[in-house]
Amino acid sequence: MALTTIILQTLNGLTIAAIYVLLASGLTIVLGLQGIINVAHGFYYMLGAYLGLTLIGKAGLSFWLSLPLAFIGTFFLGVILEISGLRPLTRWHRDHSHQVILTLGFAIFGTELVKEIWGAVPQMAQMPPSLQGVLVIGAITYPKYWLFVMAFSLAIMVGLWVFFTRTGLGILVRSVTINREASEALGTNAPLLTTMIFGLGTGIAGVAGVLAGPILSVDPNMGFELLMILFVVIILGGLGSLIGTVISGVIIGIVIAFGTALFSGMVAKISVFAVMIAILILRPLGVLGRGTAVD
Repeated sequence: MALTTIILQTLNGLTIAAIYVLLASGLTIVLGLQGIINVAHGFYYMLGAYLGLTLIGKAGLSFWLSLPLAFIGTFFLGVILEISGLRPLTRWHRDHSHQVILTLGFAIFGTELVKEIWGAVPQMAQMPPSLQGVLVIGAITYPKYWLFVMAFSLAIMVGLWVFFTRTGLGILVRSVTINREASEALGTNAPLLTTMIFGLGTGIAGVAGVLAGPILSVDPNMGFELLMILFVVIILGGLGSLIGTVISGVIIGIVIAFGTALFSGMVAKISVFAVMIAILILRPLGVLGRGTAVD
């Protein structure tokens, strides 16, 4: 394989990783910090893609405005799900399987509703005019938008890491995760924090959907198709570890890019699970798995 091809496939892998990492960050926050198994996470990603498609293509809004609007929309929809469904399950001390059933049912219902509103035919979202075209560096030619997705995802991950490790509110969230009863005894409003963090996770998923729209086709099944890979990313990285999510996302992205280029998409997906098994044999808690606190 030529050096130029290796560089291009590495960039492709990093672009794939950027979407995986951004999407998995919201899931690892909810699962690793709160212990909530949100099977509907992919639905929020898909909904964000459709919101971006509508806001940009039909409403005529700019791409840059669609990002915060998609975040707000999926944030509040996540808050509604947490308050109306997941919070009562937590209050009643129900098993995690009830969370899975509830969120899966919500995702299926939401997906069917999306089909009624937007149809089931795959569509492509528009790239912002300022990011159209390619960047040429020597013999390497690469789309500007794909480079932007990498940079944007990295910025979001840095922001999340700073929030959870360097701010008082982020540390308060971690204290609820470590010992909810003690934190509430000290006056912390744990239910409110849980709701806000859950909404943050779904909001980030919505933003990831907007970013993925111009790269991948937007269709009602796009969330379910990625869900298994996302669980691989967060398990491989270590539950609750944002840095681990970045590392595992890059590993998975590179494996998929080179596996698809050298063999086929099916072989690439099989290789992902082979890599996960190999790493978990050596690191049962994942690359940076230490428990439930974000690091």
